[in-house]
Amino acid sequence: MSSSDERPQPVRMISLCAMVQGVAGGLGWSLLPPLMPLMAPDLGLSHAAGGVAWGAAALGMAIGSPVGGVLVDRHGARRLVGGALVAAALACAARALVVGPWGLALVMLAFGLAVGCGAPALPKVLAAHVPAAQLARANGMVMLAYTLGTAATVLSARSLLVPVFGGWRPVMAVAGLSIALAAGVFAWLVRERVAPARPRLAQMASLARDPQMLRVACMYALVFGGYLALFGLLPRGLTERGLATSQVGRVVAAWLASAALGNLLGPWLSDRIGRRRPVMAMGAALAAIALVSVALAGERRAMWLLLFASFGGGCLTPLLLTAPLEMKDIGFARGGAAIGFMLLVGQLAGFAVSVLAGLAMELGGLSTALGLAAVVYGSMLLPWIGLLETGHARGPDCHRL
Repeated sequence: MSSSDERPQPVRMISLCAMVQGVAGGLGWSLLPPLMPLMAPDLGLSHAAGGVAWGAAALGMAIGSPVGGVLVDRHGARRLVGGALVAAALACAARALVVGPWGLALVMLAFGLAVGCGAPALPKVLAAHVPAAQLARANGMVMLAYTLGTAATVLSARSLLVPVFGGWRPVMAVAGLSIALAAGVFAWLVRERVAPARPRLAQMASLARDPQMLRVACMYALVFGGYLALFGLLPRGLTERGLATSQVGRVVAAWLASAALGNLLGPWLSDRIGRRRPVMAMGAALAAIALVSVALAGERRAMWLLLFASFGGGCLTPLLLTAPLEMKDIGFARGGAAIGFMLLVGQLAGFAVSVLAGLAMELGGLSTALGLAAVVYGSMLLPWIGLLETGHARGPDCHRL
């Protein structure tokens, strides 16, 4: 039920959510991997310590997401996302002051906590303003902004931002300022259309007992865990393999551009046919086959194969963010809590896989770390078995205000 007379504003809300993802995720979060080769000597970062610092943001999101999911159901998105972005801005800028590995891990944990509190609000804002038949595409466009923002950050961080601002520390401060500006724009322009619900954090336990929710959460955990680990290790790993900075940027940007293409095409196809499961299976199978092939083919061909893997994961992620809002036993009222639970599971996997990938790099180099990613992605199809359809053509129509 609507809590105000505000009319749906799909274009404005998609644009605002895309801005938040592009600035907070694409810039604020994604600065770390491309700048890691510069930060490592200053902070004394080994591969394992770098994996812990990178994974600490995912751990923070795992802690913050359930709280944010309940808060958005109770209080709406405006204050929650605005406040979360201000906290994320402070944590991002604080990276400029760190002096060692544990300091970096601590501020990344704080950054993840802040971002995690705001993240469940974005899919719910979209669901309040976008027709059910276009919801997956809307989530795909927001994910596209994150992916393209990440690609732009990878391409420009060392070649443009560091020279312009005079080092990696000032770049972190500038990124924090950008997130703070995004907070103000979002809080000013967002419109609430949903009457507040009264879920409790303790109700998360019921979501953990829902077999369908568990399947979606496990798929998201595997997709996100594999993505986060690969993104954390590729820039530094390729640099240490002898690639020039510009080559590393192009390779990682191509990997992200392939994911961006999946963010567009996968949800478009899913909305077009009104079903989620076939497109989920296609994306999961493509990512799994490509990454298993990476492990078999070795590093020499890995970059080309990773393009297929990132495309498959890009197809899948927006559908997983859409599914909880369409489930019969969850629906819109508990949608924020459900997405918060899904992010909790996914971010815990992101932390664990990032740490394991750092250890794999330490012990066996890039080939071993890529092999680990192949195992993670190869398991992705298992939770899909038994998943019920939620799309608007076959699934229950829970997307009603």
